Amino acid sequence: MKSTRLLASLLLLAGNLLVAYPVEAQRLAIDHGVRAAGLWCFPILDKPQQWLYLPATAGLARNEAGQPRFSLVRYVFNAEADTESASTIQDSAGGGVLHFLVTYDTEPEAVEAAERELRQRLDDDEISLRGPVIFKEGRYGLVSSILSVEGKPERKLLAEGRAPVVEGNTIALSFDLEPKEANLLLESLQTETPDVSLVFDMTFSGIVDAYDAELTVDWSKVHESMAAEAGGTVYWVSAEVKAQIDTLIHDSSIKLVSRGSDANMEALIAQVYDRILKLLFDEVEPSRVPREDRGGLMDALAGLVEPGGLLDSGTTTGFGAHVGFQYKNMRSTGTSVLDFNHAAAVDRHHFLTFNVGDLYKEYGDDEHYFRSTSIEDPMFDQRVVHVAIDGSVLPEFDRLINSVTVTLRKNHGDGSTTLQEVVLDNASATPDRLESLSMTYGWASDDDRLAWLQYDYRTQWSFKGGGEYHTDWQSSEGAMIDVFAPFHRRTVQVVDSGAMTADSNVRAIVVAIEYPFFGQTRREQLVVRSDRPSEDQSLEITLPLGEFAYDYSLTWLFDDGGRTQASSRDASGIIFLDPPPATPSGTRPGS
Repeated sequence: MKSTRLLASLLLLAGNLLVAYPVEAQRLAIDHGVRAAGLWCFPILDKPQQWLYLPATAGLARNEAGQPRFSLVRYVFNAEADTESASTIQDSAGGGVLHFLVTYDTEPEAVEAAERELRQRLDDDEISLRGPVIFKEGRYGLVSSILSVEGKPERKLLAEGRAPVVEGNTIALSFDLEPKEANLLLESLQTETPDVSLVFDMTFSGIVDAYDAELTVDWSKVHESMAAEAGGTVYWVSAEVKAQIDTLIHDSSIKLVSRGSDANMEALIAQVYDRILKLLFDEVEPSRVPREDRGGLMDALAGLVEPGGLLDSGTTTGFGAHVGFQYKNMRSTGTSVLDFNHAAAVDRHHFLTFNVGDLYKEYGDDEHYFRSTSIEDPMFDQRVVHVAIDGSVLPEFDRLINSVTVTLRKNHGDGSTTLQEVVLDNASATPDRLESLSMTYGWASDDDRLAWLQYDYRTQWSFKGGGEYHTDWQSSEGAMIDVFAPFHRRTVQVVDSGAMTADSNVRAIVVAIEYPFFGQTRREQLVVRSDRPSEDQSLEITLPLGEFAYDYSLTWLFDDGGRTQASSRDASGIIFLDPPPATPSGTRPGS
């Protein structure tokens, strides 16, 4: 039995790309959220009487008439007869196509009830719950055992990808089913909770309060603990990461000291966990994990939404449900001290679960939703292949990308070839254009219907300031080509490790980074001054996928005009500002 094929994984509709107000303008006061009438609500930092809410429910998208956007078509066509069989009644060929659209939203009545409760609890009639939070990013994961029947059914994370960041927008999912899968799915859909579940993992950002607390990291203990716990593990899921951070705190590898009496200790602990996560782990998308490791990671992620699993129980770690994590394995030594005495920007996660529900009970007899049919006459068929651009690529047309060209090549049964291309640049990357981005090929003696679905495609990238990247031809049979960036952005944290306090003559430190970018070398730098209060600083660099290393240099500038420099190569994502190195005589240059 051939495995279930994912025909279309993600369609970001136009409204996902245009928002009523920018994410940066939200500036939520994260530590002051209130759960009112079932909705999590947060005040805007500089406008405390204006609040935003987190969307409450996920479900099937509906058209203007209120009808669900769902269909299950079971199809049949004549197969070649088995002439060796004595039976005159034999199985025909066929299968099924499952297609549905999912969205998340909040009922107006729930918003009104939450606003009333906020006003009552805070005794302020001027409070306004003005709309939903616009998420920084979103992911979805589809879990089922029916759609992955290969002998013994077991729940699997079958599809994962980007989700729309604005309430009310939609993702489209489509699956090609074997005959037994199509029949089993139809039976499951006649139950109250069919075995098809989807979980949204939505990231939102805001500002946390300052706390009189500090975190001390003993690197030798951290390395020892991680080596003992990791074993052969390369990729971790959020629940495993949280357990490991608990261990590091319990064995004093990482110590938290809180002075005074902080009213919101739970908020401080959440910030501590977020800080440790970014210090020790990198996020890894499952689609970019090596194939030999991907199966185990996908199984572990599926476990988060099992009955009794992390998300099913209603608890969240704040780390994300549909990404893996990889330990940075830094070579740092000694101790590092991180403080929490300033307000800081953080990310938090919000989870929404979806199940198809008892759809069959109301629409089971309606052929608009459930249909069985015979398909023939392939000569009149044409194949439409949609192109979806990952939402993270769109902003890059303003600052990094000149154009992206997607080329489709279809070799037909009669020896002819269809070539089609779509080109995206800053002018053409508009909502209307993205919604209709597709390429088409027809029938030309393609008698093998499954082979007719197969085609090749490649992408070509042109970057501002020079640099190009071309992928090799890739084979596919999906109805959607998902275009992902061949690069990834890394935030390199710059952490003061005592350079400013150990030597009062240090006026500033210049941090410079050089890194490869598709045949070029690019450079970023920042200056850390001693007359500024302690604050987290960082540099953002863009590296080709699979590249993590960069070169960096530190230049210490002294009050007397002297300077000294040190260079190194690293891939950890953290640069510690240490005291300046001493000369052989034991004094710094310029003294």
